[in-house]
Amino acid sequence: MRLKKLEISGFKSFANKTTLEFPTTISAVVGPNGSGKSNVVDAIRWVLGEQGLKNLRSKSGADLIWAGSAIKPSQGKASVSLHFDNGDGFFPVDFDEVVIGRKIYRDGDNEYYLNNSQVRLKDIVELLARSKLGLRGHSIVNQGSADEILKALPKERRGILEEALGLREFQLKKTEAETKLLETGANLDQTANLINEISPHLRSLKRQAEKFQKRESLVGDLNECENKFFGIKIKSILAEKNANQSVREEFREKILMAKNNFEASEKIFEDRIAKFSQTGAESAKMEESLDALNTERQKITRELGRAEGLIESARNNNIGNAKTLEAVLAIKIKYWAKRLDAALALSETGSIRESLKGLADEIKTIRDYFEKGNIAKILALVNLADLEEKTDNPHERDAFDLKRKLFAVEKQIEDAKNILQKIRSEEIEWRNQYSDLQKEMEVARRAYMSIQEAARSVELEEEKINLKEADLKSEMWGSNKNYEEFCDTMLPNFAIADFSNDLENKIIKLRREISEIGNIDEETLREYEETNRRHEFLTKEFSDLERAVGSLKNLIGDLAERIGGDFEVGLIKINEEFDRYFKSMFGGGSAKLAIETAEEKESGVAININMPKKRIRDLNALSGGERSLVSIALLFAIVSASQPPFLVLDEVDAALDEDNAVRFAKVLKNLAEKTQFVLITHNRSTMETANVLYGVTMGDDGASKLFSLKLEDAVV
Repeated sequence: MRLKKLEISGFKSFANKTTLEFPTTISAVVGPNGSGKSNVVDAIRWVLGEQGLKNLRSKSGADLIWAGSAIKPSQGKASVSLHFDNGDGFFPVDFDEVVIGRKIYRDGDNEYYLNNSQVRLKDIVELLARSKLGLRGHSIVNQGSADEILKALPKERRGILEEALGLREFQLKKTEAETKLLETGANLDQTANLINEISPHLRSLKRQAEKFQKRESLVGDLNECENKFFGIKIKSILAEKNANQSVREEFREKILMAKNNFEASEKIFEDRIAKFSQTGAESAKMEESLDALNTERQKITRELGRAEGLIESARNNNIGNAKTLEAVLAIKIKYWAKRLDAALALSETGSIRESLKGLADEIKTIRDYFEKGNIAKILALVNLADLEEKTDNPHERDAFDLKRKLFAVEKQIEDAKNILQKIRSEEIEWRNQYSDLQKEMEVARRAYMSIQEAARSVELEEEKINLKEADLKSEMWGSNKNYEEFCDTMLPNFAIADFSNDLENKIIKLRREISEIGNIDEETLREYEETNRRHEFLTKEFSDLERAVGSLKNLIGDLAERIGGDFEVGLIKINEEFDRYFKSMFGGGSAKLAIETAEEKESGVAININMPKKRIRDLNALSGGERSLVSIALLFAIVSASQPPFLVLDEVDAALDEDNAVRFAKVLKNLAEKTQFVLITHNRSTMETANVLYGVTMGDDGASKLFSLKLEDAVV
């Protein structure tokens, strides 16, 4: 690792951006007093994380920013950056170049950067500690601070040496672990107090939760039993409904058949009664018509008798009339023609048939007489009066018309008698059938009523089933179950099982146990769950904290052992070099660093010296020059033992005389083989060791200016 350059902008007297490159192992910065040489050292100290304004020779953060002059205005910020060559991996980061930067603003805000990425101060401090770079008197040493290691208390002196030996990293870790141990111990006590505080309440809540869990288990068992119980009941009710529905279907068909049979019998009976009523009316009407016909016949008979009397009287006065076959047949033919016309005038088919039948019988009789030659019987069929001349007797036409009318009336009377006889026969037949029809209708009615009564018993059974279903619905509602939803969701997957009294008894027992437990507030359960989670968390946290305490104690012990062991080894090396450089500086004598233990059991480091030719062992008895030589000897001893990557020396050689300055320069040149030096000096011998000289001057604007000279390029 090598310090490549330092960039300063707006820091203290460096108003303009200024760059100091360090290409060699020894670089010196020279210039008159007040020109700003020491501001270079302050810039390095500040960018490495210095927080003490006193060490930066300032009273406030604003004092670090260029304040301006009559010619040059002030600036709003100051920035400093150190560039390191990290090709050898000295810094534990994956960069070939490491740039540490810092900025400060007028409002006091500080920003830290690592390779242009903003980081925390802690990150910078840890990086420098791991790299053996620090601020406690060995990376940056000025004229006043060189003597501080001699003035420091043994405990403080030990810290300076530990940082020089690269133990600062472990010391920081140890301090951090001790701080964490205190915090963890406090957290452990607080956690224990919290556990003790919530444990009694948790036990009470746990009892309530166990009751709730038991109740939930019982409720689950009850729900399972109720599902079985209600499933069996519903299956039974549905089976009864199906069976009753089948019976109702059978009765519905039987009722329909019985009803149709009864209605058919009733219709036949009513039709017969209606017909009988109509027949009675026809009979009465026919009797009434027959009476009228008889009256008409009597009237015609009387008139015919009177006409025949008149004809007879006329006949008696005409004796020339004689009966012949031709005359009889002529009369019969005329008579038959009239009867045929009368028959055709009738409206009823039966009457027409009867009239034609009588006419046909009469013609058949005459035919039979004629075939047998019995002319006398044929002649006897016609009265002698019929042979009289109609022209001579005016009453013959009237008689003929009356006879024709009489024949027609008699025919109507005969027809009416036949019809009346038929109606009366039907009435007799109806009276004979009435009782049978009435009995058939009554039998059908009773069968219909009987099947309806049987159907009512089925309907009554249906109502009983519905009542059972309603009771079951109510019971299920009391158990927070819906009958319809149960049938839709649970019942399809329900296995058929027989009802058991043990199941009902178990339900009663479970309900009693649940009732004895009572209701548990769910808020209490949630409180238990939250409290239990908190208790478990705290218990786990307590265990983790106990393990953390043990780990931290082990870590502190390991770090203390590591620091102690490395410090003892490093102290031996420093003592060897301290004694050697002391003898070189003073021409004899001896010097040694000794570990001493205070009453508080915190060890420190004391400085024991033995001046040559003097009996002075107390550092306070030394002169200023002697103290400077002792501090320089110790500084060189630390550098030789720890071999820091670079060291800044700010006029530490100011108090040396010419001989000691030569010795100082010689030692410095030897140490430069392993350590890079940046020197602020006025001493000629020291300047001669440098390969690069930077001159600092102050211009008219009050700002520091820089010029450089590489001595190796200078012409002698």
